[in-house]
Amino acid sequence: MSEHTYIFSLEELGYALAVHQGEEAAAGLMKAYYGDLPEESWELLFQAATHSLMAKGFIEQLDEEQGEVKFTPEIEQMIQHLLHSSYMLRGVKERKTSQTLTIHELRQKYLYHLSDNNVLHFLSWTEPADWGEELVRLYGADPAAAGTKLPESKAVVTEAIWNGLTSGKVSASLLPDALTPDQRQLIDKWQQNFQANGGTMDNVSILRLGRGNEMAIENILFLLPADEGMWVVRNMAADRNAEPQISIELQSGPACRKTLSAFAEELIT
Repeated sequence: MSEHTYIFSLEELGYALAVHQGEEAAAGLMKAYYGDLPEESWELLFQAATHSLMAKGFIEQLDEEQGEVKFTPEIEQMIQHLLHSSYMLRGVKERKTSQTLTIHELRQKYLYHLSDNNVLHFLSWTEPADWGEELVRLYGADPAAAGTKLPESKAVVTEAIWNGLTSGKVSASLLPDALTPDQRQLIDKWQQNFQANGGTMDNVSILRLGRGNEMAIENILFLLPADEGMWVVRNMAADRNAEPQISIELQSGPACRKTLSAFAEELIT
């Protein structure tokens, strides 16, 4: 990443988006935290944000009577990048604290945006060489984890079986005979970790904003930490229209780093 990281509060980023004709983006960001507030409450929040942005030096000039605001050139560029990027990598972690890392692509330039509980927002320019390390840090992948000691480290199941496993309606003992005992043992271990994590997994995805501001998922990995490394779940079917083949794999720390790095590189291919 670049040497300079800019830190915004939720209210500061919402205000910066709104004054750059990003009212819809600002509303989505703010309402996710505050819900619906009366107009006078929004005005008070944005008024406080204006003064704190001035104090940080993010705003160069402010004419409240004329409603004119001038941000520093780099902040201006970052906000415009956020508003106009339609292709991005997004990593979501919901364990302990909620963090979302988004890398926004626009004309082969990349903006790093880390949201911490939607309260603090960190913005910085970034390069592809940084992304694998950033994802490893986000998900807490242990680089020293040696991987599973079980005979099998990977099993592939159908979408129907996967849905049964995640809903709790199917246990490893009820899996089809096509799976070996070692694969059943592996899936049983994954299911134990999954249930211990509240029946949720983190994820990282490649997203594209289409018509009507609808977000399409182009690829996705599901991730769950384990003592031996990281569970990585993905659809192995090459054709998206084909029957999904869900791979459940327990990767070592180095293997997970390689997987995350390769996945992030899809943003530039």
